[in-house]
Amino acid sequence: MKRILVLIGPQGAGNHLWSKVFSLHPDVYGWKSLIENYWEAHRFAEPFCKHWKDHSLLKSFDWDQSDYYFTSISCPLGIKDFEPNPTWNPDVRGFADALEDCGLEVQIVAIGRDQNILYHQQKRLRGESTIDYLFNQYDRLLPKYSPIFLSYELLHLYTSEYLRSLENQINIPIAWYDERLGELLKTDTNEKYIHYVEDNDLDNCNRTGKYVK
Repeated sequence: MKRILVLIGPQGAGNHLWSKVFSLHPDVYGWKSLIENYWEAHRFAEPFCKHWKDHSLLKSFDWDQSDYYFTSISCPLGIKDFEPNPTWNPDVRGFADALEDCGLEVQIVAIGRDQNILYHQQKRLRGESTIDYLFNQYDRLLPKYSPIFLSYELLHLYTSEYLRSLENQINIPIAWYDERLGELLKTDTNEKYIHYVEDNDLDNCNRTGKYVK
């Protein structure tokens, strides 16, 4: 059976980075143009962007191009009251059901990132926290579609080893060996949110093994 990986996640969690990673493998039909570009607009460039809006188009898609497919969506997409692309929360359950109707096996993965960084990133760019848009998706997804959760931080920390372990879980080939991963992960965008702490109340406890009230 042909298999498709559907990536969802909150705004600012690394959708573009993960899309590049999952599209690297030559056997995966994915967002190939994004690999060579730092950023592209999902609404216009992602291979299934029109199908996310109109699920009926999936019936006429050529599914003979590969045995493995990848698509991604941000929940929500866009920015509130920002024309011409205001906030839109996609129907992930409806999209997944339509894929199954086409004979595909669907695996949903949900990306995550430090909650404090997500809050500050979303407030800065969108004026509000938008995490609830993603949380509201889960009630409809479960129990039929049980997402596998992915970590932005673990991707940067363990890189190839993390991706090798994921390959066994999602049953879609991942190019964990690809030399281009080093370039993709060269910049950890968490760094701009993190500041050095000179000291902490528990520092001495860690050094000596003793706790003093």
